[in-house]
Amino acid sequence: MHTLDILFPKQCLGCKREGNYCCEDCLSLLSIARTPSVLGARSSLSALFCATSFQDPFVQQLIHSFKYPPFLRDLARPLAFSIIAHFNLLNKPIYPPDTICPIPLHKKRLKWRGYNHAEELARQLGHALSLPVVSDALCRTKYTAPQANLGKEKRLANMKGVFRVANSQAIAAKNILLVDDVYTTGATMEECAFVLKKSGAAHVFGVTVARG
Repeated sequence: MHTLDILFPKQCLGCKREGNYCCEDCLSLLSIARTPSVLGARSSLSALFCATSFQDPFVQQLIHSFKYPPFLRDLARPLAFSIIAHFNLLNKPIYPPDTICPIPLHKKRLKWRGYNHAEELARQLGHALSLPVVSDALCRTKYTAPQANLGKEKRLANMKGVFRVANSQAIAAKNILLVDDVYTTGATMEECAFVLKKSGAAHVFGVTVARG
């Protein structure tokens, strides 16, 4: 056990029980979706899977603590577990993906946070699903304002031309599971899916912890 864990023991963000940041009891109380999310007719995604709703205050707290100070990186595991639970509840199995790709962060935001939250989720999913994670398939070419502070139209404009494929061999003719934390307007995920398919991906399936 680390000295910090002794001085400042981990507490569940829900019930405050010591042990970890999200105990099994609180995790089991999350309302997990039983069906895929609905997509627009012109979506670049072949399907979208959102495990929970961002309207749940506890889900909001978990995701916020994962992405912003205090940067609780350990939350990747329970958040990824919610996605696995969602997959297990689906009436039909998901179209089998070949590889997992996280939404990339700009290097400036990566330096600020210390890790890419989407990549942390992707690695947990890769381990659970026995799938390779390709973290260098996509790259972010310019720094943009955080999407959470923008309306729908500005979100869409904010993402245009932001991403490019940096490793086309890793995604050519592959079914890609594209991972992020929240799907709100879909601007980020749709732009990434469009770029991936344009560069040769067969299908792109979006997956997030929550839908806003």
